[in-house]
Amino acid sequence: MMTEKLIALWEGTLRGNERDYAQLHAKLYPKLFVFTTRMLDDDDLVNDLLQDLFIKFWENREKIGTIRNVEAYFYRSARSIVLNHIRLTKHRETKLTLMPAPSLVFSAEEIMVSNESDSLMKQQMVTALNSLPAKQREILTMRFYDELSYPQIADILKIRYQSVINHVYRAVQTLRQVSDLSSVYAA
Repeated sequence: MMTEKLIALWEGTLRGNERDYAQLHAKLYPKLFVFTTRMLDDDDLVNDLLQDLFIKFWENREKIGTIRNVEAYFYRSARSIVLNHIRLTKHRETKLTLMPAPSLVFSAEEIMVSNESDSLMKQQMVTALNSLPAKQREILTMRFYDELSYPQIADILKIRYQSVINHVYRAVQTLRQVSDLSSVYAA
C-alpha cells in the first residue's frame, strides 16, 4: 500500500538515505504542488515554498523522527507553510475566510457532472461550488479532487473526523438546494 511505502521511504530518510528521500520527494511533490497552488495562485512562489519545506524536512529529519502518516504530515506542513507565508506577507486578512477562491475548474466533470456536453450545468456547478464557504470548498476539494479519505483530511486540517463529515454534509446539502443541480446530487 502507498502509506506503507511512504513510511518505509521516510524511515530510510531518517537513516540519511538520500535516494529514499528523493523517491519520497518524487511521490509527494506533485500532489503538494497542486494542493498548495489552490491556496496561492503563484506557481513560482509555491515551488519556492515547497522546495524550502523539503529542505527543512531533510535538515530536521532527526528532530522530526518517526511519522505514522507521512502523506498527511507533508500535506499539513505544506498547508502550514503557505498559511504562514500569507500571514507574514499580509496578503490576506484571515487564514481561510478571505483566501482567494481556487482558480481551478473544480473538475466538475470528474466529481459530479457526467454529461460533458451540458455546459450550462457545468457553469451552475462551478458557481455553486465557488459560493460555498472556503472551508467547505477546501474539504470538498481534498475529498473529491485529491481523493483523500476523511481521516486524512481531519489529520491534515487538524480537525475532528466528525467535523470533516459535517462540512461535507453541509456542502452537499447546500449544493442540493441549487435548483437545477438537485438531480445531480440525488442520493
